Amino acid sequence: MDFYDVQITTDMGEELIVQVAANSEAEAEMTAIEMVESGEAGTDGCTVVDCFVI
Repeated sequence: MDFYDVQITTDMGEELIVQVAANSEAEAEMTAIEMVESGEAGTDGCTVVDCFVI
């Protein structure tokens, strides 16, 4: 497993970077999206409109 920095933009216009452990970039993006949707990321928005590994 590697660590990936993932930049996320929510439906409320919030931009944040989260670091996740994953086996691939795709898995890192999916994990970051799940963090936002479940409220773990601490954002006001709960829908991801843009997400990519940086």
